[in-house]
Amino acid sequence: MKILSDVLTTGLAKVGDHALAVTDSFESYSYGELSLSVTQIAVLLQSKGVEPGDRVGIWADKSCRALAAMLAVTKLGAVYVPIDPMNPMVRVDIIRNDCAMKVMFTTQTKFSQYREQCAEGCHFVVLDSEGEFTAPAAKALEINQASSWQDIKRCQPSRLRMSTAVSDDDLAYMLYTSGSTGVPKGVRTSHTNALAFVKWVIEKVKPTSQDRFSNHAPWHFDLSVLDIYVALATGASVHLVSELDSYVPQKLVNFIAERGITIWYSVPTALTMMMNADPQFGESCKQLHTIIFAGEAFDVKSLKALRAQFPSSELFNFYGPTETNVCSYYKVPEVVPEELPIGYAASGARITICNEEGCQIDMGKQGFITVIGPTVFSGYWGRETRTESAYNTGDIGYINELGELMYVGRQDHMVKVKGYRVHLGEVERALYQHPAIKECLVVLSEAKTLEAHIVTESDPPSLLTLKMHCAKRLPKYMLPEQIVYWDALPRNRNGKLSRQSLSESRPQQATATVQGGA
Repeated sequence: MKILSDVLTTGLAKVGDHALAVTDSFESYSYGELSLSVTQIAVLLQSKGVEPGDRVGIWADKSCRALAAMLAVTKLGAVYVPIDPMNPMVRVDIIRNDCAMKVMFTTQTKFSQYREQCAEGCHFVVLDSEGEFTAPAAKALEINQASSWQDIKRCQPSRLRMSTAVSDDDLAYMLYTSGSTGVPKGVRTSHTNALAFVKWVIEKVKPTSQDRFSNHAPWHFDLSVLDIYVALATGASVHLVSELDSYVPQKLVNFIAERGITIWYSVPTALTMMMNADPQFGESCKQLHTIIFAGEAFDVKSLKALRAQFPSSELFNFYGPTETNVCSYYKVPEVVPEELPIGYAASGARITICNEEGCQIDMGKQGFITVIGPTVFSGYWGRETRTESAYNTGDIGYINELGELMYVGRQDHMVKVKGYRVHLGEVERALYQHPAIKECLVVLSEAKTLEAHIVTESDPPSLLTLKMHCAKRLPKYMLPEQIVYWDALPRNRNGKLSRQSLSESRPQQATATVQGGA
């Protein structure tokens, strides 16, 4: 496998045209059907001028059609950019403009948001239009160019012109993460980066063509790379969990049981929710032989409960920021340790613990987790290509006496919420755009939710008001769940607002904490 779309060719050769490849809530594709759709989409993209290196957005709910679109983009040597389908249009446009998207795959509902705005230089492909458009989408079509799914089905596969210029070092996809300046930044991932991880998972987890993978993670989250590409490279099937069902625990348990899922990969939060929702989770889903979790720390108490539910299943703890994908792993033993390691180097990586100067430090001492290897990204979009081989993750860790990598926490103000990386500054930037906000600081609460500390110019806005305000600018997982009102926020000796002082000097009067639920 040289480029990411080669996984489909590899899987097809193993199982043939008629084996199930992918299924969503509405339709299923065999390997033959998926291969045909990929080629037809590639032909349409070429007719719209897409060339190797061009950026193509995917702003749509997960579906067989959208997955085929991703594969078609990589087949042409272009770069797909998955966008959170729950993102407000303002954020979508920031990403679209930042990477100069040539084409965007979307749905009628989302396309209709462009009925009063022309996305100059960007052609839309509306995946759920069979040729006719809804009235709002037709309005958007008056000022924007778009193709329908029917247009794709008319494309002749024989018209595809394969480029020989695509290299495995070219970009395959970009995932946008929260940026320190309040502007999202694109992590550039090459075919080499992605396939190094895919090949390592196949070697370590040993899936077969009989396996049934779930795809719980959204596609703008790097966990999805395993679900899709490992499954297809193996000749297995991948079953897409809809965004609406992703955090409805009983529906997830039913999904695993009814679809016969054998390999599951998600953030620990999803697993904990399923255990809490259904005491018979393990019994209902006993065919689940491999469970992988990543994206946030898994508390040991909950992990022990999971092990009790699945005593014979293989449990893996994967670690790695978006910039490295998975760079370490730990296979959980029958008896769960009191402190959970993130384990040993993965995907051909070499991991060291370094001080602030980048020098390696002794075993047992805490420092920055630093990664060298084939999955390390080449840099952020629009910035200079990285020249150094080592990447400082910004995470603090150490090597224990057994040679295992242990995770301590993040160095800066980047936090994890439900497995998503969130920079507190981006949430603060959105809050500051509300006219009543004078000062604000956002922290991660003890409940692992976002807590906004604010000072207002006039009457304080309610939690619901602020969440509605932020929802126009941020994805759902970045919305504050609690508010603490202050007369004045604490500052340090330099006059800067101080997060550290928040817990030391809670507001004393005329203040209240508004809990979530709004």
